[in-house]
Amino acid sequence: MMMDLAGMAERYLTARDTFLSNARKAGWQTESIAHPLQGPGGITLHTDIASAGNPDSDYLLMVTSGTHGIEGYLGSEIQSRLLAEGIVAADARDCHAVMVHAVNPYGFAWHRRVNEDNVDLNRNFIDFDAPLPVNEDYEEFYSLLNPVEWNEQYEETLKGEAAAAIARLGLGPVFKAVSGGQYRYPQGLQYGGSGPSWSRQTIEAIWSRMMTGKKCATQIDIHTGLGEPGVGVLLTYGAEEQARIRRARTMWEDIFVSPPPGSGDVMAQGVLGPRLEEMFPKEDVLAVVLEYGTLPPVDVLHGIAADNWLHHHGRIDSPAGSRIKQLMLDAFYLDDAGLREKAYLRARDVVSAAGRYV
Repeated sequence: MMMDLAGMAERYLTARDTFLSNARKAGWQTESIAHPLQGPGGITLHTDIASAGNPDSDYLLMVTSGTHGIEGYLGSEIQSRLLAEGIVAADARDCHAVMVHAVNPYGFAWHRRVNEDNVDLNRNFIDFDAPLPVNEDYEEFYSLLNPVEWNEQYEETLKGEAAAAIARLGLGPVFKAVSGGQYRYPQGLQYGGSGPSWSRQTIEAIWSRMMTGKKCATQIDIHTGLGEPGVGVLLTYGAEEQARIRRARTMWEDIFVSPPPGSGDVMAQGVLGPRLEEMFPKEDVLAVVLEYGTLPPVDVLHGIAADNWLHHHGRIDSPAGSRIKQLMLDAFYLDDAGLREKAYLRARDVVSAAGRYV
């Protein structure tokens, strides 16, 4: 299968149009924030917001998609269906509901996890006035993940060495080394940036506005690419005795898993959720990731590494570019109706339970 520029543009526009159409049909208010850059074929990119319920309520429920660009395709479908099925009533009096579609619209449209500056947004929410974090373990994998030349032989080498590293060290340590974020190589995988990105500033502004007058909030950020295919798991950080974890247990019961198994503190560095909680320390804020598995970790890493090579050394409008963009879609979207149904049902349960928490 191949995914050319026209196909990427059409897929993004269709996802966006469906989200906005379903929101309006459901009686939600919509607004759009234009991204400064264009998408494939010169299309305009937006972060879109849909809101409903009572803005004067003490409680905010926010569901976001596309923080990791291409992961937004499944998130978008889930958001659109939640709207179509009225999972959160447009006239709810005890809840102010907000959906943010395509936090990172550039990555969404260009089939990238990262943004226009090669920044992984979930490593960008750090204090850039402080010394930048150092990920020494990343150095061991730098050459493997960031080749100058790319061909089928190298793909097999990458997958073989990645599988061997996981077998030798375990998935958790490899995940932390590779995905924990790095701030040294702007063209390298998992780059956290040198300052707050456009998407970071935009979602922080949206959050600040929506949190005005709120005493309590739940934020759910939809992601893909980690775990069993189609299985949705709620991930966050913290110990069982902490109030935020106790609230999560009460709200989601056995759906909830915390912290990410075997990943240590990797999820808490530069991630959106902790930053949103930090912005309103006096309020009762719980921000989590709803993560869906897709392909095995080695295949997901293969897609990310190939895409990074493409944008720095290859040509997007080429047969190799089309193939790599399809690899990315395969790695972060569920091309199986049964698995997508399973994913939606989990999201429906998660959002419904959060909507009742007042």
